[in-house]
Amino acid sequence: MDRESIIAIFIAVIGSNALWGFIQFLLQRKDNKEDRSKKIIEMIKKLDEKFDEKIVEIDNKSNQRNEQLNKKIDKLNGEFGEHSAIACRVRILKFMDEILEGWEHSHDSYVQVMQDITNYLNYCREHPEFKNHQTEASIEYIKNDYQEHLEKNNFKVSN
Repeated sequence: MDRESIIAIFIAVIGSNALWGFIQFLLQRKDNKEDRSKKIIEMIKKLDEKFDEKIVEIDNKSNQRNEQLNKKIDKLNGEFGEHSAIACRVRILKFMDEILEGWEHSHDSYVQVMQDITNYLNYCREHPEFKNHQTEASIEYIKNDYQEHLEKNNFKVSN
Protein backbone atom coordinates (compact mmCIF):
# COMPACT_ATOMS: atom_id res chain seq x y z
CA MET A 1 0.00 0.00 0.00
CA ASP A 2 1.39 3.39 -0.89
CA ARG A 3 1.59 6.44 1.35
CA GLU A 4 -1.56 8.08 -0.05
CA SER A 5 -3.62 4.99 0.67
CA ILE A 6 -2.41 4.76 4.23
CA ILE A 7 -3.13 8.46 4.85
CA ALA A 8 -6.62 8.14 3.35
CA ILE A 9 -7.45 5.15 5.54
CA PHE A 10 -6.00 6.89 8.61
CA ILE A 11 -8.13 9.96 7.96
CA ALA A 12 -11.16 7.75 7.39
CA VAL A 13 -10.62 6.00 10.72
CA ILE A 14 -10.04 9.24 12.63
CA GLY A 15 -12.99 10.86 10.89
CA SER A 16 -15.24 7.92 11.67
CA ASN A 17 -14.19 8.01 15.36
CA ALA A 18 -14.96 11.74 15.57
CA LEU A 19 -18.22 11.19 13.76
CA TRP A 20 -19.15 8.37 16.09
CA GLY A 21 -18.49 10.60 19.11
CA PHE A 22 -20.71 13.27 17.61
CA ILE A 23 -23.39 10.67 16.89
CA GLN A 24 -23.30 9.49 20.49
CA PHE A 25 -23.70 13.06 21.68
CA LEU A 26 -26.73 13.54 19.47
CA LEU A 27 -28.30 10.27 20.49
CA GLN A 28 -28.01 11.18 24.18
CA ARG A 29 -30.17 14.25 23.78
CA LYS A 30 -33.74 13.60 24.77
CA ASP A 31 -35.67 15.91 22.47
CA ASN A 32 -36.67 14.54 19.06
CA LYS A 33 -34.63 11.42 19.68
CA GLU A 34 -36.25 9.32 16.98
CA ASP A 35 -35.97 11.95 14.23
CA ARG A 36 -32.35 12.59 15.05
CA SER A 37 -31.57 8.88 15.12
CA LYS A 38 -33.04 8.41 11.65
CA LYS A 39 -31.09 11.38 10.30
CA ILE A 40 -27.93 10.12 11.90
CA ILE A 41 -28.44 6.64 10.50
CA GLU A 42 -28.98 8.11 7.02
CA MET A 43 -25.87 10.24 7.42
CA ILE A 44 -23.87 7.19 8.54
CA LYS A 45 -25.06 5.21 5.52
CA LYS A 46 -24.03 8.01 3.16
CA LEU A 47 -20.63 8.36 4.81
CA ASP A 48 -20.16 4.61 4.76
CA GLU A 49 -20.89 4.56 1.01
CA LYS A 50 -18.38 7.36 0.45
CA PHE A 51 -15.75 5.57 2.53
CA ASP A 52 -16.38 2.36 0.59
CA GLU A 53 -16.04 4.23 -2.72
CA LYS A 54 -12.76 5.79 -1.57
CA ILE A 55 -11.38 2.44 -0.43
CA VAL A 56 -12.31 0.85 -3.79
CA GLU A 57 -10.66 3.78 -5.60
CA ILE A 58 -7.49 3.42 -3.52
CA ASP A 59 -7.47 -0.33 -4.07
CA ASN A 60 -7.85 0.11 -7.84
CA LYS A 61 -4.98 2.60 -7.96
CA SER A 62 -2.85 0.23 -5.90
CA ASN A 63 -3.64 -2.65 -8.25
CA GLN A 64 -2.74 -0.54 -11.28
CA ARG A 65 0.58 0.41 -9.72
CA ASN A 66 1.28 -3.23 -8.87
CA GLU A 67 0.59 -4.24 -12.47
CA GLN A 68 2.96 -1.54 -13.74
CA LEU A 69 5.66 -2.66 -11.32
CA ASN A 70 5.20 -6.30 -12.31
CA LYS A 71 5.63 -5.39 -15.98
CA LYS A 72 8.83 -3.50 -15.16
CA ILE A 73 10.13 -6.42 -13.09
CA ASP A 74 9.35 -8.87 -15.91
CA LYS A 75 11.21 -6.64 -18.37
CA LEU A 76 14.23 -6.40 -16.05
CA ASN A 77 14.22 -10.17 -15.53
CA GLY A 78 14.26 -10.68 -19.29
CA GLU A 79 17.11 -8.22 -19.73
CA PHE A 80 19.06 -9.80 -16.87
CA GLY A 81 18.64 -13.27 -18.40
CA GLU A 82 19.90 -12.04 -21.76
CA HIS A 83 22.88 -10.27 -20.19
CA SER A 84 23.72 -13.43 -18.25
CA ALA A 85 23.58 -15.50 -21.44
CA ILE A 86 25.84 -13.01 -23.24
CA ALA A 87 28.29 -13.12 -20.31
CA CYS A 88 28.34 -16.94 -20.52
CA ARG A 89 28.98 -16.73 -24.27
CA VAL A 90 31.86 -14.29 -23.74
CA ARG A 91 33.45 -16.59 -21.13
CA ILE A 92 33.03 -19.62 -23.42
CA LEU A 93 34.68 -17.83 -26.35
CA LYS A 94 37.47 -16.49 -24.13
CA PHE A 95 38.10 -19.97 -22.72
CA MET A 96 38.28 -21.32 -26.29
CA ASP A 97 40.79 -18.62 -27.25
CA GLU A 98 42.92 -19.54 -24.22
CA ILE A 99 42.90 -23.22 -25.22
CA LEU A 100 43.96 -22.35 -28.77
CA GLU A 101 46.76 -20.16 -27.39
CA GLY A 102 48.06 -23.13 -25.41
CA TRP A 103 46.98 -22.07 -21.93
CA GLU A 104 46.56 -24.85 -19.42
CA HIS A 105 43.44 -24.85 -17.25
CA SER A 106 42.58 -26.45 -13.93
CA HIS A 107 39.75 -28.90 -13.48
CA ASP A 108 37.79 -26.18 -11.65
CA SER A 109 38.14 -23.86 -14.65
CA TYR A 110 36.72 -26.56 -16.92
CA VAL A 111 33.85 -27.21 -14.51
CA GLN A 112 33.03 -23.50 -14.52
CA VAL A 113 33.07 -23.21 -18.29
CA MET A 114 30.96 -26.37 -18.58
CA GLN A 115 28.39 -24.72 -16.28
CA ASP A 116 28.52 -21.61 -18.49
CA ILE A 117 27.90 -23.85 -21.52
CA THR A 118 24.89 -25.46 -19.81
CA ASN A 119 23.46 -22.09 -18.79
CA TYR A 120 24.03 -20.64 -22.25
CA LEU A 121 22.43 -23.57 -24.07
CA ASN A 122 19.45 -23.58 -21.69
CA TYR A 123 18.89 -19.88 -22.31
CA CYS A 124 19.14 -20.37 -26.08
CA ARG A 125 16.66 -23.26 -25.93
CA GLU A 126 14.18 -21.20 -23.86
CA HIS A 127 14.62 -18.08 -26.03
CA PRO A 128 14.70 -19.11 -29.71
CA GLU A 129 14.79 -15.43 -30.77
CA PHE A 130 18.18 -15.01 -29.05
CA LYS A 131 21.18 -15.01 -31.39
CA ASN A 132 22.86 -18.30 -30.70
CA HIS A 133 24.89 -20.62 -32.92
CA GLN A 134 27.85 -18.30 -32.32
CA THR A 135 29.58 -20.75 -30.03
CA GLU A 136 28.66 -24.18 -31.41
CA ALA A 137 32.15 -25.03 -32.67
CA SER A 138 33.80 -23.64 -29.53
CA ILE A 139 31.44 -25.58 -27.27
CA GLU A 140 32.14 -28.86 -29.06
CA TYR A 141 35.89 -28.24 -28.96
CA ILE A 142 35.82 -27.37 -25.23
CA LYS A 143 33.72 -30.47 -24.44
CA ASN A 144 36.11 -32.72 -26.38
CA ASP A 145 39.15 -31.09 -24.76
CA TYR A 146 37.57 -31.51 -21.32
CA GLN A 147 36.83 -35.18 -22.00
CA GLU A 148 40.42 -35.70 -23.16
CA HIS A 149 41.76 -34.10 -19.96
CA LEU A 150 39.41 -36.28 -17.90
CA GLU A 151 40.64 -39.44 -19.61
CA LYS A 152 44.32 -38.50 -19.22
CA ASN A 153 43.82 -36.79 -15.84
CA ASN A 154 46.20 -34.04 -16.88
CA PHE A 155 44.53 -30.81 -15.77
CA LYS A 156 46.70 -27.93 -14.66
CA VAL A 157 47.47 -28.27 -10.96
CA SER A 158 47.53 -25.03 -8.96
CA ASN A 159 50.25 -24.58 -6.34
